[in-house]
Amino acid sequence: MKLKHPLLVALLVLASAGAQAAGMATHAAMADFGRDALDDGPLKAILTAHRPALLAGAIHPDGGYGSGAAFPEDREMAERAHWGDFSIQFMAYLRESGCSGEVKAALVKRPAIGLIDLAALSDRCGHLIAYAFGNAAHGLTDETWDAQFEPEVRRRGEDPNPAVFLAQLPLSLPGPLKDALTQLFAATPMNAIEYAMDMVNIAERKLVLDAPTLVFPPSSELVAVFARNRPEQGVTVAMVERAQVVSRAAVQAESLAALVEQVRVRRQMPWAAANYYTAPGGVVQSGYAVAGMYRQLWDLLTGDPAQPLAPTVVGSYPGHGALDVQLDPAHDGWTQHRWLHVFFSTSMDAASLEQPGAICLFDPDGRRVAGVVEPGSWSRDYAHTVKFRLAEALKPNARYTAVVTPKVKDYRGLALEWPYSFSFTTARSSAP
Repeated sequence: MKLKHPLLVALLVLASAGAQAAGMATHAAMADFGRDALDDGPLKAILTAHRPALLAGAIHPDGGYGSGAAFPEDREMAERAHWGDFSIQFMAYLRESGCSGEVKAALVKRPAIGLIDLAALSDRCGHLIAYAFGNAAHGLTDETWDAQFEPEVRRRGEDPNPAVFLAQLPLSLPGPLKDALTQLFAATPMNAIEYAMDMVNIAERKLVLDAPTLVFPPSSELVAVFARNRPEQGVTVAMVERAQVVSRAAVQAESLAALVEQVRVRRQMPWAAANYYTAPGGVVQSGYAVAGMYRQLWDLLTGDPAQPLAPTVVGSYPGHGALDVQLDPAHDGWTQHRWLHVFFSTSMDAASLEQPGAICLFDPDGRRVAGVVEPGSWSRDYAHTVKFRLAEALKPNARYTAVVTPKVKDYRGLALEWPYSFSFTTARSSAP
């Protein structure tokens, strides 16, 4: 019998892709929102004209996780593509390979109105630039999404494993069968929150993710970027192309699965399905953070190296003015990961973030709240995130103010130009 059920087809493809090769539509949506949030100008024009390459870049880092199931070296390639050092070297490669010069020449043709003559920019450079920006968006949104949205989903007890949905149906599953199904789904991306939200996003937002329209730049050029960043990895054309094949297959599988999976996800994860777009760490907030990072990358690509753009804060958790905030000094895996977070436009110097007085939290009386600063999300190096882990409980229904001072510096030693502050009000009850 031929296998035609969309859910089963998607399961087979995604299972072969590995547990982390999901979230394609979510990452693409965030990268695309960042493009749309930019002011009209040359950068937005380039990313819009080469949007298929932007979307391809946004899904690129996870492809190697999938091919890594058969080729372990692909996993390390995928991991390194997530981090800021890869994006920084990508910008350097674009400058040295002539794309920066092309952009500047195209800008000169329309200086009066601040636009770019896209006809003067080659498809090669247009694709590479858009792809590089999409790839960078993926890395940043992994940090914003994982730090805020996913912990909240888990705190609310919503589980993406399809076995949970099967157990809710009016049928009785034998214990051993239920356990076997739970373990089966747990080994696939169908057990991932990103995958579950992809199902809703694809069905709801109709983001163009038709795999044949995605534009990947020449593999040899991506190999050159990896070689600039981490030559010891020995990334090859074959490794890059395997990851791209998996990316296209995963996109196709997710698009097919969404036809039926969005019904299950909405019923099984009602809060997440209703809030993945606007909740902290969701598409909107992450997209605005991406726009801030895009401006920083644009300066790396086209700005004057003698007058570099200083880093900026592009987001925080809680957001400024947030109400009914629940923060807890306890930490138990994902479920209580409820600390302050600050997100920056570029990779930050971890030691500068840890300086006394670099990041402070004040109570309503102006007293410093005790806490520990922890740079990065998964890694201290080349991360855009800093966490402030509380060492004491906060008062209920009280207004707190966090301050990020110019003591913090980016990987180049550039400090914030001015302090950044945000305030929030805690919940009336400390109950989770």
